[in-house]
Amino acid sequence: MSRKIMNFVTEKVCQNSSAKSGKFTKDSSSFPTPLLLQTTKGGSIPHLAKEVYEYVTTDQPFLQISLSNTEQMRESLDAFEKGIAKFVGFPSSPTFLVMKSPTEISPSGFNEGGASPLFGRKGKELLTPEKYIKLVEVFQPDMYHSLPDSDTNIDSSKKRLRKSLIRNLDFFENSLEIHKTSERLSKSMFFAPIVGGFCKITRTECVKLMKPRFSDVDGFLIDGLHNNGAHASKLELSSLKEIVSHTIEELGEKEKPKVMVGAYSPLAVLEMIKLGVDVFDSSYVYIASKNFKALTFNFDLNTESKVNEFALDLSDPKYKEDFSPLLDNCTCLTCTKHTKAYINHLIVTKELLAPILLMIHNTKHYLNYFEAIRKSVQNDNIQEMITLLESQVAEQDIEDSFEGRNSESDQVEAKKRKLAS
Repeated sequence: MSRKIMNFVTEKVCQNSSAKSGKFTKDSSSFPTPLLLQTTKGGSIPHLAKEVYEYVTTDQPFLQISLSNTEQMRESLDAFEKGIAKFVGFPSSPTFLVMKSPTEISPSGFNEGGASPLFGRKGKELLTPEKYIKLVEVFQPDMYHSLPDSDTNIDSSKKRLRKSLIRNLDFFENSLEIHKTSERLSKSMFFAPIVGGFCKITRTECVKLMKPRFSDVDGFLIDGLHNNGAHASKLELSSLKEIVSHTIEELGEKEKPKVMVGAYSPLAVLEMIKLGVDVFDSSYVYIASKNFKALTFNFDLNTESKVNEFALDLSDPKYKEDFSPLLDNCTCLTCTKHTKAYINHLIVTKELLAPILLMIHNTKHYLNYFEAIRKSVQNDNIQEMITLLESQVAEQDIEDSFEGRNSESDQVEAKKRKLAS
């Protein structure tokens, strides 16, 4: 098999926790972990054209591509033959291809026999491992996972968990065999989805049955915890910590990267990093922005114990005459050029510029947050940052951050997809 163009190495493991730092490398570029993938819709970072994204950061983004909102590109991509990164205008950016978009509620209950449902613009399409890998080959990602059955959450029945486990194992075996013979994917990293909802017994069995093939796997996707959308941000933290800690302990693969996809809260992200997870995505940022929220939580351990509001609801009329920036000392384009009052005006008048300006600020804030996390891991003081965020969550109910006007639209969209199927 050809040498992979993307590689991962662990550089440090903390003494006081399982948090670790490392890096993905591609050609001459490196991407340090803990890593934030930039979630995309239709192959583009939502509300941010490439030129606008460069106002946020000059660092090359690591893109997360979702089949559910890009499958309509397959014919053009197949004719293009150079992969999704070049097709969407980020030729040097690595890509991690996932099946479902973490920004939208995934329709549930459409699993059938030897196929897994993909919901795209044309409705439901059943994918076998063979059809799935053929589709992945068209995208030519740097990283991807095997065809999953991850349609589980904290409320899933034992029967659903069992079916998810059996089908996920079958998909994994078949996907891996096809992957090993694929010339187009010979340089792509292959991830194994670990499923089982919030059941320790099921997750233990999943790991046990997959373990003989771990030598052929480049990393792990801890999957099947939620059905995407804002629900991921509202998972009960103690239950999430317990099941992820158990899963990582069962895996026992300390050197291989572990990914969690979804709009997990900033505090949940920290707790998962403490347990040993390496990669997350920016779907939380997008959902906050589309609900007119500005992220303002404090993650600077060098500041005095001043508690910021965790997030501001810019649709609130109280900002109508507030001519201060979203966040003091923030250097993003939004905060240096615009005010809360202006963004409130844009929201009231339903101008499309409102989510763009919020996306600029929130993306910058979250990238800075991950930079602070990496420094905290290096200094082995991640618990101090957890304590800092906990003090703010105690003051601000984080769930309120996503009780926004668009939460119902996700449900409507899911219903439309069900009807289309």
